[in-house]
Amino acid sequence: MRFIFFCALLPISVAIQASGPGPQTPVADRSAGIPALRPVRFTPEFMGMHTLSPGRHWPAVQFGSMRPAGVSWIALEPAKGQYDWESLDFWVKQAQEKNVQLDYLFLNTPRWASTRPDEPCNGKRTGCAAPPNPADWEDFVRALVTRYKGRIASYELWNEPNATAYWSGTAQQMTVLAARAYPIIKSIDPNAIVVSPSASSTGWPTPHDVWLDQYLSAGGGKYADAIAWHGYAGRNDRPALPAEDLARQIEALHVVLDRHHLGQMPIWDTEGGWGRNEQLPDANDQAAFLVKWYLIQFTSGIARAYWYQWDNPEWGTLWREGSGPTPAGAAFQQVSAWLSGTTAAAPCHPLGPSTLWVCDLQKGNTLYRAAWSTGGQAAFPDMAKVVSYTVVGGTQQTANGQPVMVGSKPVLFELKAAH
Repeated sequence: MRFIFFCALLPISVAIQASGPGPQTPVADRSAGIPALRPVRFTPEFMGMHTLSPGRHWPAVQFGSMRPAGVSWIALEPAKGQYDWESLDFWVKQAQEKNVQLDYLFLNTPRWASTRPDEPCNGKRTGCAAPPNPADWEDFVRALVTRYKGRIASYELWNEPNATAYWSGTAQQMTVLAARAYPIIKSIDPNAIVVSPSASSTGWPTPHDVWLDQYLSAGGGKYADAIAWHGYAGRNDRPALPAEDLARQIEALHVVLDRHHLGQMPIWDTEGGWGRNEQLPDANDQAAFLVKWYLIQFTSGIARAYWYQWDNPEWGTLWREGSGPTPAGAAFQQVSAWLSGTTAAAPCHPLGPSTLWVCDLQKGNTLYRAAWSTGGQAAFPDMAKVVSYTVVGGTQQTANGQPVMVGSKPVLFELKAAH
């Protein structure tokens, strides 16, 4: 595993002093008004969320960015030139009232706008997989951004184009859509962030990194301010892969970005989690997975990570009608508190030949190390350096020099300052 954007061989204090905000990739047609998108330090926007019903089930946790549901192109423009903005207006209103950034996702070509309207798409004849007519695409992008200028923070150019359920065209055809949308968005709202199409780690038939390589080879990097992917724990018809697989997914993305000289391009995980609840049915395992999912991404330089989904009863459930937050929902709040105000000092990684994984954080002058074991209980080393520790789902404990055994649930250790 390569350690990303920090030198893990340096002492924590040295690595922090040497770090700074990563520069943006110098793309000629990028707006000068774009903010820094790959923060070294934690920002509230890193904690992203999906929810089904923002009116009835607004998440009862702290988060900073959200992707809406039920507002695809088909829903907003059911007939050419006839717009129905009611649903998206409601999402925008809720986001503004709650001070959360809203990130729009383009998907689903209406039949009337499709170049192949009768092509089956995931067993349906909705036209959602077929590329749209260019003029119709441009008209929709222009109408959308004009209406929501300054109120929608970012625009993601397509959902899971490496999955046949959402896109049956080629990466080159997707690049054509991006080339048409990017200048329209920027001309209307220069401060809007344009995010690349989000290839899924579970997409079929093309792996997420292979599709991204094809897209960037076709020139897609010129039409994005951030790169998106969906970080899931494997296919939804089999048990979830360990959360540590995210490190492999992120590494694969960086290999592709480096190949195209876009190594500093910010990366957003705009949808992900353990997937279907039946893939990871134990509530304690779900809570542990969520914390690792966020720790691995934050310390690997991922700028945003959007959990799927707060109130979905079948996918990544964090809240249930009648009973409230699940243990994973409580863990979301806990890991958000762990990360708030911190800087990533070293990516999560295996600690030598042991079963321990560790991640290093710093908040002001205080050093922290999160740790968990991938193979049963393991003793945390160097307890003499520990001030206190907190287990997922537990309260802070004062260290007394006695050994602390670490299992699959991450533990956050506060360390004594180096002298």
